[in-house]
Amino acid sequence: MLLKYNINHFAEKQIIKDYIENGFVLVEDVISNSENIEITNELIKINRGDYECNEIKTAHQSLSGKSLMSRYMYIGQPHVLSKIIHSFIIHENITKILDRIVGVNVPFWDGSYKCVQTMFVTKKPGGNGSPWHQDEHPIPTRDRSLVGVWLALEDTTVENSCLWYIPNSHKKGIIYERYEHNEPDVDSMPIARGFDISSQMPIEMRSNSALFFSGYLLHSSKKNFSDSYRPALTLHYCTSSTLLSWQGEKNYRGIVQVKGKDPYISEGYTKPNLWVKKE
Repeated sequence: MLLKYNINHFAEKQIIKDYIENGFVLVEDVISNSENIEITNELIKINRGDYECNEIKTAHQSLSGKSLMSRYMYIGQPHVLSKIIHSFIIHENITKILDRIVGVNVPFWDGSYKCVQTMFVTKKPGGNGSPWHQDEHPIPTRDRSLVGVWLALEDTTVENSCLWYIPNSHKKGIIYERYEHNEPDVDSMPIARGFDISSQMPIEMRSNSALFFSGYLLHSSKKNFSDSYRPALTLHYCTSSTLLSWQGEKNYRGIVQVKGKDPYISEGYTKPNLWVKKE
């Protein structure tokens, strides 16, 4: 049985223990219904082209409401456009959990951490899932501090493309290579290979819940067989001391400092590049 916590009452030591042992913790009621509506409205506005940017042109008038959600399956770094999305990077309930787990595997962690990425992932009715991967592969912290936060904006079930994971896959310290593929029912993102998926398990979530998971955890999603949209907002964090060689930078500086001091502040900051992908 999948262990679930509630943001309003949880045991700190148990959260830490479960994150270390399982590679994730599932926490319910992280955001309110009104905050969910705020985020969802921003997803629609960005897809519609309400914010001026080169990557997203104004949508055709025939698209409206929820149909706009799936104009793009992936929208990377939406906080660059939206102050509302930016504000959720430091949301009190999200940081309440992150304060306890980001650097739990890093010796002498001082409690400081930063956000390196935000992303909308929307699976439309009949839309493909995501292939097996570890977030540590494209975001190479290599110090075991990478934490993904997967915020459910609708109930997520086996039918509508919830996340699946491979138990204990975060423990080995192996980063599996990803390859181009022609696999059916998953999108064109590269797929990780070289491991057994027979033990895979689903993580079904209530709307407004958040999954906090290790960058080493192998996970995927399957085709959305339902007639409903499955939008999610994801955020990625790591310790402030992490030297992140990413996006063509020796030490990636398109960050948002969340807690504590930024040890690389003298290097300045860069503006993250917004990106979109349809499938």
